[in-house]
Amino acid sequence: MGDDEQRWLWIELKAPGKRNRMETADANGNYWYQVFTANYKGFHYMIIRNRQWRYVDLRSASSIWGERNPDVWYGNVSKSLLKLEKHITALVDNICENADEYNTYVEKNLPYSKRDGIIKRADLNRICPVYRTFDDPARVVDIVKKSSSLPLWSADKMTLRTYIHVWRILYEAYRTHDSYRPALKSDFANESDEEVFVRHNSKGREIKGLDLDCEQDYQKWYDDNSSYHCMDVAYARIHLHARKKTNRWGNENVPVADGQWYFSLGFCVYGYSNDVVNMLEALCDEGIGVVCGETARLVRIAEETDYVGITPSANKYSYDEKVGNEITLPYMDEDITAQQVADVIAATEWEPIRKVKPINEQRQ
Repeated sequence: MGDDEQRWLWIELKAPGKRNRMETADANGNYWYQVFTANYKGFHYMIIRNRQWRYVDLRSASSIWGERNPDVWYGNVSKSLLKLEKHITALVDNICENADEYNTYVEKNLPYSKRDGIIKRADLNRICPVYRTFDDPARVVDIVKKSSSLPLWSADKMTLRTYIHVWRILYEAYRTHDSYRPALKSDFANESDEEVFVRHNSKGREIKGLDLDCEQDYQKWYDDNSSYHCMDVAYARIHLHARKKTNRWGNENVPVADGQWYFSLGFCVYGYSNDVVNMLEALCDEGIGVVCGETARLVRIAEETDYVGITPSANKYSYDEKVGNEITLPYMDEDITAQQVADVIAATEWEPIRKVKPINEQRQ
């Protein structure tokens, strides 16, 4: 597999007693782990992982360019590795004799919590209502329509005063509509835009000494601080960018005149979907139209026309036009029953498990 001739297998490990388990065992009381091995230009490594949060990285040197040195910190692990080698050798010998038996066994017994698949959002929400993104989907669609119908705000120049004013509108909407710990409107009532910005923007204090009405000073602030999340409304999650229409690829279709400034609002982490909707609503109330490339995604989620990915290591950033977000397989707790988990498994389109095939030694 790849240039380093990597190989990997699923193996079963006998789980400890229930009181000492750090993860969920299968119906047979076993853990399932993947073992990866490779030898690249004399550099050996082995990775052992459960496709979730347990990950072991063993290597013959610190890197492919490094030299082999004794490990003075963790001690001798040869006894454990020799046991694992014995198990892997026997497993590989068995696969070489009958690969179909191994593949059939894995297909039958590998827990669904270790597999990848997609489920229609409508089915997931029907089976497990706790996964619904929006309490009022119709409101989301209505806000997106209103936002999209607004003419884009534009101006001949961009200043700190202008940017700070729009940023404050979004930040106040973000904080006062927070679903976990909402701030009070009164918390912002007596504060100016600049005071809110200085207190809550990651680089708000850097406006000190700058002319808030000078485009050159806006550009200086941006150039000095754009690498430090200064354009974020929710740090590293929701971004408000001031952009200038140019002939460069990417904004040629934005309906403002060349040389005009406009705003774009973006986010990528699914968990902030409600926050972005609240911000769009606040902009609608102020009559400020912005570019938001994620509105179609929000509508798909609200109308339940997309899919949800199910994977052991759900990526909070992962989405495309088909899959709106990823989750791990639901598990039984106070909100979800065993029957609901079974129904989700049945409704999911699971990816085929990659089959192991012995190398044909006769191949030239």
